[in-house]
Amino acid sequence: MHNNISLCSGGGIETFGNKVEVVYKRSERGLMDSRRSQSELPKTAAFPQIAPISLKDGVINALKDALLEGRLRPGQAIVERDVAQQMNVGTPVVREALISLEGQGFVRRVPNTGTYVTEFSTDEIRQLYQIRVELESLALHWARERVTDDDLAELTRLVDQVVKAGERSDKKVFLERDFAFHRLCWKLSGNRFLAETLERLMTPLFVFVVMASGAPLTAAMGKEHYELIRALRELKGKEFTTVVNQTLQGFASRWLNVTTQTVPPSQSKATHSTSPRKASGRNGSRRRGSS
Repeated sequence: MHNNISLCSGGGIETFGNKVEVVYKRSERGLMDSRRSQSELPKTAAFPQIAPISLKDGVINALKDALLEGRLRPGQAIVERDVAQQMNVGTPVVREALISLEGQGFVRRVPNTGTYVTEFSTDEIRQLYQIRVELESLALHWARERVTDDDLAELTRLVDQVVKAGERSDKKVFLERDFAFHRLCWKLSGNRFLAETLERLMTPLFVFVVMASGAPLTAAMGKEHYELIRALRELKGKEFTTVVNQTLQGFASRWLNVTTQTVPPSQSKATHSTSPRKASGRNGSRRRGSS
């Protein structure tokens, strides 16, 4: 007796006789093999991995966001108790976070008085930019001999992000990507102490001079950084030095001019060590006093 097999109009297979069981077994085997092969395929992660973060780091990040977004202004008192209540954390955690932020230059702690957002006088800003131009120029000279194509690509990517942030007037991202660009330049110098010195000096300057001035951060400002990348990629000797110095001096002159126009004359002669005009009690609570 012959078994008949014919194709259905929809492309399936009709079977007759004792071969139907064999066909079913083959179909089941094929389905199982298909499922097995699919399960072995690499899975695309739907969500990024979240790194564990301590309570202190969470407070630090929240305070940094407030600083970068201008919700905390230069010279403003930070009351530990108020911050702890708003964030629903213990005061000791806030105190630890503020100590870390002081080490990074974001705040300054005055014994028996309180903690304040970092601010600078016009003269202090001028001195800091003078140091910045000299040290960053040195860092870029050393980086010139060490930079790779991958480093240049990463620097370019960061500047692209700065420009895009300027186009949409996103100050927070502009500052973050701008600082990341300069931090990488310092790191590429190969000198850890130079990089750490620049970061310690420049972190508050990057944030507070810009935020206090209220000046817009534009795409054109971001594009100026491409000159530093061009110098690292193409230039040598005197030409390299000229382009780097002109670019860094341009950064400094812009913000010094803005600062001169925005800082009140009475504050321009203040020093970093003087007490705020309105002194505060322990942990930033208000206290009568004079500057």
